[in-house]
Amino acid sequence: MMMRNVGSSSSGSKGIAAVVGVGPKLGRSVARKFAHEGYTVAILARDLGRLSRVAEEIAREEKAQVFAIRIDCADPRSVREAFEGVLSLGFVEVLVYNAYHSSSSYTSHLPTSFTHIPFQSFHTSISVSLFAAFLCAQQVIPGMMEKGKGTILFTGCSASLNGVAGFSELCCGKFALRALSQCLAREYQAFGIHVAHVIIDGVVGPPRETNITVRGVVAEQSCNVRGEDGEGEGESSGVMGMDPDVLAQTYWSLHVQDQRAWTQELDIRPSNTRF
Repeated sequence: MMMRNVGSSSSGSKGIAAVVGVGPKLGRSVARKFAHEGYTVAILARDLGRLSRVAEEIAREEKAQVFAIRIDCADPRSVREAFEGVLSLGFVEVLVYNAYHSSSSYTSHLPTSFTHIPFQSFHTSISVSLFAAFLCAQQVIPGMMEKGKGTILFTGCSASLNGVAGFSELCCGKFALRALSQCLAREYQAFGIHVAHVIIDGVVGPPRETNITVRGVVAEQSCNVRGEDGEGEGESSGVMGMDPDVLAQTYWSLHVQDQRAWTQELDIRPSNTRF
């Protein structure tokens, strides 16, 4: 397990917010939002060098303690080892699972014929979308039950709801992740654990302060298939999409939502999207 600690110690009573699948867009914005609100944050991704730079940036901007921990969501052993490190930091109050398998078809937004998909690629996609989410949740739920509180947020996309020709790798994993979210919500809400599924129905762009010019309009299939951002950063280059800092506000709102009226699933899209 590889972990780097950045920033000063937090003396607050809040727990740890763990964000799995952190790149330069949504994952970073969600981590930064929770750091801003006073949480010690653990960010997890494969590239520890890049992750450490993100951790340093958040720690500097928010004057928070941020831990960068390497994880390979396709490898169950790596997931378990990474969460040994996360759990060693203290009570994990928040888990945001934002990872997905970045294959060539996802990156290019071009469909892949079902008969041309290698089994290993399909298996890896399911492992990252579902198996790793299963393992991450298993690691943190016992502590949440002991404390009687906690939040688990899964990032989905429109492929979580609709099968898309040529994108069976993505759709099958995302369908299953949605089912996992519903099962956990029904099993653990009575224990004070809020489980929600966030459907990002659109392309995630850079934060607004770096959004200088509009380069074009997002094609409908691109929006519908590539909604979320995680390990691998699947957004179209040069396309202005949804502001990840604004999306992060929604994740925070779910965490602080009144227990008497919890949201289990919501979908988010730009106002100019037809649906």
